[in-house]
Amino acid sequence: MRISTAVHAAAIAALCLAAPAAAQKTPEKIKLTERSRDGAVLIRVPVRPYSYALQFSKNGSSGFMSRVYLMKVQEGAPSFGYVARTLSPGRYRLDWIWQQGHWSACLEKGTIQFDVKPGRIEYVGTIRADRVLASIQERAFSTGQIEKVGTAYDVSHAGVEVPPVEDRDEAGLGAARAFADSAMNGSGRLVELAGVETTAFGTSGFGKAVKTCG
Repeated sequence: MRISTAVHAAAIAALCLAAPAAAQKTPEKIKLTERSRDGAVLIRVPVRPYSYALQFSKNGSSGFMSRVYLMKVQEGAPSFGYVARTLSPGRYRLDWIWQQGHWSACLEKGTIQFDVKPGRIEYVGTIRADRVLASIQERAFSTGQIEKVGTAYDVSHAGVEVPPVEDRDEAGLGAARAFADSAMNGSGRLVELAGVETTAFGTSGFGKAVKTCG
């Protein structure tokens, strides 16, 4: 597979995954009530002509062999859309952004975290992943790692900016509730603005050869 830079070429000129805890459900398959033991997270994301994924850890447990939580963004015409998944209650931190399953950036230098509550849908806002994706693409080209096959992957531990989170105002929350009403089984009443915080974390070594994210 060759890394895609579609829609980013001008920006660049100017400017493997661990085992997931559970399969991500499409929004229409998420069914929650106020009595549910689990909660959910709802995030507005850029849609780009290639797939990418947001990888989260729970309650500070990350690194080699830790359980991870993926939210995949399918490729499509440049636009914005929503991704959602059910999660058990706890604190979740965005650790990685992966492009096309082979290229990634560890967000150890700066990222976001939020809490998930039972019977609630936490609306995070719009995670503007474009800058991180651009940095992944720049690294792939500068290091000659533009093609990967099988389970080969490339990991960047270079510092990247905290992904901006936007649309956390009343208009953004209202649009998220409208989406949940129309696409998540009438659950708009359960949507609340997540308490998003910025944070950072350290990396750990596995043996002497592998540096893991977390």
